[in-house]
This record gives sequence, C-alpha cells and structure tokens, in this order.
Amino acid sequence: MASAVRLAVGPIGRQDLVMQRVGRLSWILLGLALLPLSACSGQPGLLSPKEDAKNLPFNDSAHSDGISPTQAFASSSIPAGTAIVVRLQSPLSSAEARLGDQFQAVLDEPVVVQGQALVPGGTAITGRVLAAKFSAPREPGYLRLTVSSMVLNGKAVEMHTSSVFAKGGSRDRAGSGSAANDVQFSTGRRLTFRLIQPLPVQE
Repeated sequence: MASAVRLAVGPIGRQDLVMQRVGRLSWILLGLALLPLSACSGQPGLLSPKEDAKNLPFNDSAHSDGISPTQAFASSSIPAGTAIVVRLQSPLSSAEARLGDQFQAVLDEPVVVQGQALVPGGTAITGRVLAAKFSAPREPGYLRLTVSSMVLNGKAVEMHTSSVFAKGGSRDRAGSGSAANDVQFSTGRRLTFRLIQPLPVQE
C-alpha cells in the first residue's frame, strides 16, 4: 500500500516542479520583453522636420510694428550692387570739367538694406570726374562721373561705385556753336550709381 502511494504521488510532484520552472521562465521572458519599452519611454521626443521648422525665426511673420524678426541678422554694411541715388549741389559741364575734378552732391534717397535704413537721405556725397572732353565741330563733348566718398558718422568714407557717362548731342548744322554739343548737368540733377564693393557703415 505504501509503495502504491509513492507511485501515485511521485508523478504529481514532478509535474508541479515542471510548472514552477515554466512559470519562472515566463516571468523572465516577460521582463526581458518590457525592458526596451521602458528604455524608449525615457528618451526625449523628437520633432518631425515640419514641426522643427516651425520653431525657426526665419519662418516667423513680420510683427505688427513692421519690424522683421530677422532684422537682428541684418548686415551692418551696404552690399555691392546697391543703388546710390544722388542730387547734384552745383552744375557740371563737359565744357568746363576736367579729369580729377570733384563735385558735391547729397544722397537723394536713404539707403535701405533688409528693411533697415543704414544711411539717411541728405547725407553728403563727394564725386569725381573720371573723364571729360569739351565739344568741337562735329565732335560732341562728354562726361564720365563716379562717387568717391560719403560722410558716415561725421567722417568721409571712401567708396567705389559704377560710373555715369553722358555724351552731348551731335549737330552739324551751319552756324551751330560747339557749346551746344556739350553735356550740361544743372544743380539738382539726379544721378544713379551702384556700389561695386560693399561699404561698411558700423559706428
């Protein structure tokens, strides 16, 4: 009878042992499966390219006061190619001008770069005669002018611009004087030049 009991109890004990081991193995596998999830939950979230681009200051619209959010990045120099519009303060003529002569003018329009006025209108300008020829019979006179300096912060700053060329009209009619073929620029004449080198305007 005792041996019969041992035979009946023996298999049940082994089965319990196997179930316990399977249970432990299941918990271990479950724990290993949850580790990557817990590690990922600790990482900071990443923005998509579209969401990240929304935070760039260059994509912001202008403020109600008209100032661009990118104005802080505006250059403190006038770039090459910028138009310099001047107004003559005295007349010029190919009949009287000579190579190297200077002339005075003022800035007729403020110089604006990226919405910021870097140089105000009325700024003193000095120009130079690059070429001049008075007229002769059948040969009209001509003038070539450039801007050589601008007064910034109370100091004359050298600048390099394109030139303006003007040629007198050709008249071959009998009795017409040679002066009629000269270039005549009156006081207040507007001339447009363009910078060929950047011009710093820092204080």
